[in-house]
Amino acid sequence: MRLREIKCITKITSVFLIASLLFSVAGCAKEDESKYSLKAIQLTADERSWSNPEEKYQDLLGLYSKKKCKGCLVVATDEDVIFLYAEDAAEKDGQTLVSQNTVFDIASCSKVYTAVSILQLQEKGKLDINDTLDKYFPDYEAGKDITIYNLLHMNSGIPDYLNESELFFGLEGEALNDRMRDLYHDNISDEEFLQTMYAAPVMYPAGAVMTYSNTNYKLLAYIIEKVSGMKYCDYLQKYIFKPCGMKNSYAMRVDKYTYVPVDFTDQLEFGAVDEHGYSMSPNSERGDGGICTCLTDFLAFDRALFGGKLLKEDSMDILLKNDKGYCCGLMPDNNTGYSHTGGGFTARTYNTIINSEKYGHIYFISMEHC
Repeated sequence: MRLREIKCITKITSVFLIASLLFSVAGCAKEDESKYSLKAIQLTADERSWSNPEEKYQDLLGLYSKKKCKGCLVVATDEDVIFLYAEDAAEKDGQTLVSQNTVFDIASCSKVYTAVSILQLQEKGKLDINDTLDKYFPDYEAGKDITIYNLLHMNSGIPDYLNESELFFGLEGEALNDRMRDLYHDNISDEEFLQTMYAAPVMYPAGAVMTYSNTNYKLLAYIIEKVSGMKYCDYLQKYIFKPCGMKNSYAMRVDKYTYVPVDFTDQLEFGAVDEHGYSMSPNSERGDGGICTCLTDFLAFDRALFGGKLLKEDSMDILLKNDKGYCCGLMPDNNTGYSHTGGGFTARTYNTIINSEKYGHIYFISMEHC
């Protein structure tokens, strides 16, 4: 969430789009029904990758089987795992090898979870995405012209508290640095954040253009809490993590990471991470980031989402609607599928879903330290 992910088009993702030759749509199967599941695959100290032996997947293996990263990655279809890789390294306990169950900070890849939560609440009649923000934040004068839909599709005009921090906080220089350190140490309350936003200028009329702003999804988390009566983390646990069988997934918990950050001296000196390289701001990250999970769980979420298990068809249409270059927690990839990048201070995640006529959905997820 701290990188300018709207500009993050990687060499890895560009290779994935080769699979667009297989373009179309298909259904979803439970991973447990396949003998080629992440739960069944066990990497060893000597074998740090696994490839599906089925002949029907050889063209996919030709595309992906040489891929590596500084962490772990998986390529899968709706039914089977095709390729799994994990680097030759240990988790933070110094003994457990990095695997599909290693827990990483997924940063802005959390946004799709927030969007799904909002659309679930609309299905339950708890909110309407055409509601204006003054309904939820009565003191926000500009909110009379901004809707939940605008937040979801990144066209609200509200400045990004991370990438346009000078504009959002109305500060510069060391005063701004001090305020950002407060943010990274969870020393800015929700009310303080809202009061700052109320005073910040709106960059353009709502709906005019799309600009990536983490503020949008932070506000969506606040709305989830207001209308559900639950903490953001508890809502996700009950309505997303548990139904998807995501046993190693957490929100607003900075004690659950098992990956090992590297080369974070600058971030530590600034005061953005703790002495181990991990986030210190479980509350301030929620909504636009703040979820930690593993490959096994993220794949389960993607399959459940695109298999119609989390949202009704009308809600999926909203989630995947490309409005000026952004859907809802996902970005359209040249009409071949969807993707999003999550870039934190010491970890990066790529989540890509490709629509394939031959295989249904092809999922590529990588998690790594950066």
